[in-house]
Amino acid sequence: MIDKETSIAEIRQKIQEFSNARGWTTGVNPKDLAMALSVETAELLEIFQWVHCDHTDEIVKDASKFEHLKEEVADVFWYLIRICEYYKIDLATAVESKAEKNAKKYPEKL
Repeated sequence: MIDKETSIAEIRQKIQEFSNARGWTTGVNPKDLAMALSVETAELLEIFQWVHCDHTDEIVKDASKFEHLKEEVADVFWYLIRICEYYKIDLATAVESKAEKNAKKYPEKL
């Protein structure tokens, strides 16, 4: 799967099927999903914890660190999708709606 060829719906289905096959949807609740998302976000942040902001781009030069970054980004996305699935949130619609609100709140500087 690559971004240019994969829809959010396809990703959602894959995550749901994976979770169903492992019994990870039984007893699931939004609080636990949000907590898991927070933990995964903290793990993503931990990658940058002691890296000076001038050196963050260097992570891609170290294959192991870059792989770890990709894994944590995927985990964050995974739980975000699980929350969307739980509440039946159409992520693309939610993002578009929020962008419209942000455009009004933060108008372009001319």
